[in-house]
Amino acid sequence: MKCLRTATFLTGAVAAAAMVAACSGNNAAQSYSPAGSAGSSMSVHQSLVRFANFPGYSGFKAPAAGVHHVKGFISKGMASQPRLLFVTDYGLGAVYIYSLPKLALMGTITGLSGPQGGCSGKKGNVWITNTNTKQIFEYSRAGTLVNTLTDSAGLPVGCAYDKKTGNLAVSNILSASYGAGNVVVYANATGSGTTLSNPAQEEDFFPTYDTSGNLYVDGTSTTGSFILSECASGSSSCTTMSISGASPTFPGGLNWNKKTSSIVIGDQECSQGSCQYTGTVSGDTVTVTSTTALLSSTGGTCDVDQAALGPDGKFIAGGCFSYPSAAARWAMPAG
Repeated sequence: MKCLRTATFLTGAVAAAAMVAACSGNNAAQSYSPAGSAGSSMSVHQSLVRFANFPGYSGFKAPAAGVHHVKGFISKGMASQPRLLFVTDYGLGAVYIYSLPKLALMGTITGLSGPQGGCSGKKGNVWITNTNTKQIFEYSRAGTLVNTLTDSAGLPVGCAYDKKTGNLAVSNILSASYGAGNVVVYANATGSGTTLSNPAQEEDFFPTYDTSGNLYVDGTSTTGSFILSECASGSSSCTTMSISGASPTFPGGLNWNKKTSSIVIGDQECSQGSCQYTGTVSGDTVTVTSTTALLSSTGGTCDVDQAALGPDGKFIAGGCFSYPSAAARWAMPAG
């Protein structure tokens, strides 16, 4: 059973070049355990019924637990960090905040109920989808709650922010009635949003925007296989895309590399554990040009649900669900 661990990458107000540590050919991660010791692990194993590979379907249907917006702890120097990585932990109802490139734990946000997806918004803020309460929270880079949206269309698990329009897209793995999932686009990150869907898609996992305002979302099809959909800018629905050069197994996070105008598709269950496929988009087809395996710091497999691409496109960071669980960073592409 997987408990979802996702990440979003923030660039602060301080201008600084992203620093990337050299990785070996197997692309083992640089990692940091929140507990501070190699033998410790986040307690993310929960007794939930498995639905697909997301945290318990029964948990979604259970009465929502109360949400207490407790900061946990915030380091004094966090706000001045040029790069921050927010990692969500569904099982513990917490968000861990790290500095980059050192992956030093700078703070925590606790008291949430099923936090899953994360995406960076305006002014260095970050949005967190809180599945069990059907809400999306906006936090400042200092960990302070500044805004809340309510999702009446389903069970929110992922999000993406379009810096060009200020729109926020939220993916619902299932609808509010536990039917097929959808994507809700909140214009200017406010209001009740507009719902988009692809009739061929059963579950909606992770979205991303390209630089032209086109929205992409992965998930599972009505037949249970991996699916990638495009919701073109201005369109009222989404269509299925084909993928050439790779066969993703189970949907992971999506990223758009603005430096190379390419999409990065996460696969939670590739042959090497978790993989990232970089591809070019032409019409309704993605052509994969490179594959990066995300391995643990010891060269073992990592379970990476949603990783965040650095602003220069040269590294990707996120939660590595292994033993011990950790925040991690990998070179892109491998080697």
